Amino acid sequence: MAYADAQTLTNFSEALKVDYLPVVRDQLNNARILSSRIERNERDVSGSRWQLTTHVGRSSGVGSGTESGLPTAGNQEYLNPYGNVKYTRGRIQVTGPVIEASKNDKGAMVRALESEIKGITEDMKKEVNYQFFNDGSAVRALVNGDPGTEVTLTLDAPGTRWLQEGMLIDFLDPAAGTTRTPTSGTHIESISSSTAAKTNVANVSGVADNDWVIRKGARAGATNALTDSYEMMGLKGIVDDGTYVTTLENLSRTTYPHWNCSISSTDSNGGTLRDMTLDLIQAQITAVEANGGKTNLIISDHAMRDAYAALVVADKRFVNTMDLDGGFKGLEYNGIAWVADGDCPPNTVFFLDTDHLQIMQMSDWSWMDRDGAVLNRVADADAYEAVLYWYADLTTDRPRAHAFLRDVQ
Repeated sequence: MAYADAQTLTNFSEALKVDYLPVVRDQLNNARILSSRIERNERDVSGSRWQLTTHVGRSSGVGSGTESGLPTAGNQEYLNPYGNVKYTRGRIQVTGPVIEASKNDKGAMVRALESEIKGITEDMKKEVNYQFFNDGSAVRALVNGDPGTEVTLTLDAPGTRWLQEGMLIDFLDPAAGTTRTPTSGTHIESISSSTAAKTNVANVSGVADNDWVIRKGARAGATNALTDSYEMMGLKGIVDDGTYVTTLENLSRTTYPHWNCSISSTDSNGGTLRDMTLDLIQAQITAVEANGGKTNLIISDHAMRDAYAALVVADKRFVNTMDLDGGFKGLEYNGIAWVADGDCPPNTVFFLDTDHLQIMQMSDWSWMDRDGAVLNRVADADAYEAVLYWYADLTTDRPRAHAFLRDVQ
């Protein structure tokens, strides 16, 4: 865009919308394999609610009989899974001195904006991708043991995988449904291993074994794993047999067993790890096929991807790679791409039919500008801020098109 000699907030707002927003959208929508492969649906979103129609039963009005006999009429059976979009946002700020210094130097403000936008885009990519792999509960880790007055927390799986240094956190007591103390300003100061994180709080004696660790403000409470959560549903809850999510998209998996994913006798091992084998992999793909699905993407973390590669080498086969749209690469399993993502739960492999996954969104990523300005004054501060937002949720219209393999190494 053409900048005026003297920079104004109007110029900066226009730059955010015209110059930066298309780039931000492309990076957020296409930088990770899941978000790039899943269809986006605004058509079936009304207000903040989305609703689908799914076919769950065939008509009973068919069959053979006597010369004049007719089968009893039946009908096709349908259900309407539904839910509300989740609200995901990111904020950037530029200070008054930066704006003042850039009045006659458009480059100064451009550099400040680019730095903030690049940072918030990377942060949002990580945040959304993590949500796509979790179970919608917002629980990022479980405390392992009573930490007493220790600053360092020991964590159960997935450990520190979904935590980052500097992240503001809350501790929730799921038994009482309450937030623990301390809460104000508590954050992850450092991460020393896959199971250990140090907080900035010297006394965490209020925290107990099996307490939930969440991003600050991500839940209204701890009384219900889903209705209290402000985060999107993810694969851990969608590709599930009721272990993590008993009611998906307002349909009970007990009442409607077909609302579970495809299962097999070897898809899990009671929490005890076992070596990955080609038979275990094939059994989950077969389970999907038996339910009329077709796996077109296998996804795991890097350790499980490498375990599969080691199997192929041990079997004296070539490890073939596949080039995917968007510049992604994957290993090949019988013509199916196997890709790795660091946000995938550990010791888990997902077998997906991405034709039966949808991102329900009210609109694409946008800057909050309903008052006419993208940059707005921060109350009680010499700064201006912009808010990037996305109202969306991850859904499926056919859980049995997917399967999982857990407890593998």
